[in-house]
Amino acid sequence: MQGKILVFGADGLVGSRFTDLYHKETPFVTPSISELDISNTKSIEDFFAENEKEFQAVINFAAFTNVDEAEKERNNKKGPVWKVNADGPKNIAEACRKFSKYFIQTSTDFVFPGIKNNPGPYAEDAETPDSPDSISWYGWTKLEGERAVLKTYDNSAIVRISYPFRAHYPGKIDFARNILMLYDEGKLYPMFSDQKITPSFIDEIAKALYLLLEEKKTGIFHIASRTVTTPFEFASYLLEKTRGAKRAVKKGSLREFMKVAGRTPRPLFGGLKTEKTQEKLGITFMTWKEAIDEFVRQL
Repeated sequence: MQGKILVFGADGLVGSRFTDLYHKETPFVTPSISELDISNTKSIEDFFAENEKEFQAVINFAAFTNVDEAEKERNNKKGPVWKVNADGPKNIAEACRKFSKYFIQTSTDFVFPGIKNNPGPYAEDAETPDSPDSISWYGWTKLEGERAVLKTYDNSAIVRISYPFRAHYPGKIDFARNILMLYDEGKLYPMFSDQKITPSFIDEIAKALYLLLEEKKTGIFHIASRTVTTPFEFASYLLEKTRGAKRAVKKGSLREFMKVAGRTPRPLFGGLKTEKTQEKLGITFMTWKEAIDEFVRQL
């Protein structure tokens, strides 16, 4: 790949692994949030104007990802969740269009409802909701960010991921390492056995993103395990592989969990289909068990 890549959110869970794995192949420009506020249009435009010759493409990992905290801002388009997840991608896309830079926006499977009459796993071209009623506020703001990018700039890609995890990262706990931490502390709660998910191994996300940057493909892409699982199955296999613990996980129910008033909406029948993405990129994603095996090897 020729030229540097401008990376927003390079110190986060996914962004830091991407830059760690590929810094030898291509240099990165990685401004911190104190240097550049993506929710501020002038801040973005000024940075692009001053540094446009320093990079050839842009990728945005920056996001407000705490689903339950985001829910507290439902219908607030002036709060930080909306500004980062919806306004931020739009501002970046507008600058990329103005300065002719290829752009990748990362998103989430939470843009889909995962309900009984509209179940996943969802293909890349599956319809998304036309209101936030059936999804979390986090999912809605990410979806609005997607739509703003696609409407603003043709030379862009949307990459959806799902329950990302990696072997090492001190800055933030993730889906897999949270299970291990809770088990080791004797605090592991029952894991949902009725929820369908397709976890994303972050090393695989990074590989696919690098291919997209090399080929500058446009459209919507899904990066996740090519097989579907449940949190209960995932945790059971993970603990058996890492701790030698069999039958260590109790079954829980997302249906029952969601009966409590005030709970944040989560996809019950969720997950991402990846067949079209695999075909377009010429790669085969791991199954969720293969991803755990690689995770364990790295541990």
